[in-house]
Amino acid sequence: MSTKAHIKSILLVILLTLVPTLALTGCSEKGQPRYALCMSHLTNHFTNTLASAARARANELDVELIVMDAQQDTARQAGQIETLLQDGIDGLMIEPAAAAGLESVLRQAMASGLPVVLVTQRVDDPTLYDCYVGTDARVSGQLELSACLEAIEYQGDLAVLRGPVGSQAADARYQGYRTELIGQPNVRIVAELNADWNADRAETIVSNWLLAGKQMDAIVAQNDEMAIGAIKALRTAGLTGSVQVFGIDASDQALQAIRQGEMTATISQQTALQGSMAMDICIALSREESFPDEVLVQQIVINQQNIETNWN
Repeated sequence: MSTKAHIKSILLVILLTLVPTLALTGCSEKGQPRYALCMSHLTNHFTNTLASAARARANELDVELIVMDAQQDTARQAGQIETLLQDGIDGLMIEPAAAAGLESVLRQAMASGLPVVLVTQRVDDPTLYDCYVGTDARVSGQLELSACLEAIEYQGDLAVLRGPVGSQAADARYQGYRTELIGQPNVRIVAELNADWNADRAETIVSNWLLAGKQMDAIVAQNDEMAIGAIKALRTAGLTGSVQVFGIDASDQALQAIRQGEMTATISQQTALQGSMAMDICIALSREESFPDEVLVQQIVINQQNIETNWN
């Protein structure tokens, strides 16, 4: 073998040795640290705003961010996380598809020393993550229901559009509703169904309630997408303004509906702030900085009284 061929062989061996090592360190091809954000889904304003804010913050800090979409499937999300752990990343952010079902992969991540940050939704076991960034979902429900009670003057029938079965945020918001209803004998929940955060499903459900002759004074939706679906159903039935509608997320559509008088109130969770804060904290944890177990973002009730002065 010639000297040049021998040198090429040595370089090839070195390269083949280093490639797996580089992949497992979590560095990108550009040498950037690699982080991942695993979203439960990317089908509405809230989740896309959160993911976009995290991406923007990653770009500002010159790190790579991989965003995964579980399509509201816990098994899919677990598989995505497992693949990321095998590929090598520096930190993991998760918006869980459900409160249970990710235990195995979260244990793997924690055992490896990888920072695990949950954003906007929690899992049942608090030992399976380093930090939660988001809102207190029970408080979200209390704020929304309190705004509703005030608007209907503490008397009337409510219909509730709930998020997916198993969603920690949906369950906690409902607990908040129940807390606010204590001591309110003149207010009843007369109908409730899971619309899975989806506007089309919510529109169908509310249309069916109206066709069945269900009487209601307000519709309390656990997110703005479902509130918008309810508004469409009311509009089709010629009932705009006769039933008050409430939501959570302060989406652009919801804010416009409030301005137009089709929606009474929404709760801002400062979605973009959640995304950027989760990115900051995940990076800091990967550098062995310390943070509390939870970092809560303030929530704000938005209605016709404050939308123009405080929410332009």
